[in-house]
Amino acid sequence: MSVLLPEKLPVRAFAERFRSEMKPLSDKISFFSAGLKFNEEDEKEFIYDPVGSLPPRVRELLPDISIILVPELEGSRTEEVTVVLETANPPKTPAAERIWHSETNLGDAIVLTFAVHGCDSGEYHYHLFHAIALKVVERVPTAEWEGYREILRDELRRKVNGEVDEDSWRAKDALVAATLTPWRQSKQFDSYARVSYVDTLTLYLHGLCCDIDVEPGPRQIQSRELRKRLLWVYEHIGAPENYAILPEQKKSASRR
Repeated sequence: MSVLLPEKLPVRAFAERFRSEMKPLSDKISFFSAGLKFNEEDEKEFIYDPVGSLPPRVRELLPDISIILVPELEGSRTEEVTVVLETANPPKTPAAERIWHSETNLGDAIVLTFAVHGCDSGEYHYHLFHAIALKVVERVPTAEWEGYREILRDELRRKVNGEVDEDSWRAKDALVAATLTPWRQSKQFDSYARVSYVDTLTLYLHGLCCDIDVEPGPRQIQSRELRKRLLWVYEHIGAPENYAILPEQKKSASRR
């Protein structure tokens, strides 16, 4: 769908203006795009594939969500974010300084707006799945992911190095620096565990949707440790029917 507007609009005003035109993808998720030359393949790559790969348990935990794709967003964390439909090609703002994602409430629904001009699908998928993982972890009962916290405690006791992403790395580094027994129950451990679960769940959801590579590095958790986490998420979050998670599952599926 292509919509042309003569003016820039704040994200909330934009969502309100086009609320009736959002296309339902499920009972909780709807979609709208503007200012983009999307064909059917683009919509499949940016919307239908990632939404279709969400496990049933994730769908249960999500609030009502509207996903809006636009060319660019302007603003900052301290300013109102604005939708920009007419953009330079390539964008004038360096990638590191651009706003890629904005979140606002519209009634009982959460509106996730993504800037996708000059953004490849892999980068967009990461932003989308991270936003979804945050919503899931906000709503999952603590007792339901206690097993993941036990995995983290075991890692901390064994002084396993690294994490999945930058946020969890920084939280873990601060926790380990603050105490000789980081695995013990504390507010700082709870904070780290939550960030770690978000990053691990983001990776898991991204991996369900696409073939992705985890780049090795001094801050990257070892693959055997990461596998334990992903197996736990698979057992407790699940996957859509016929989705292969592990390499051996993919090999088995290919022989059928």
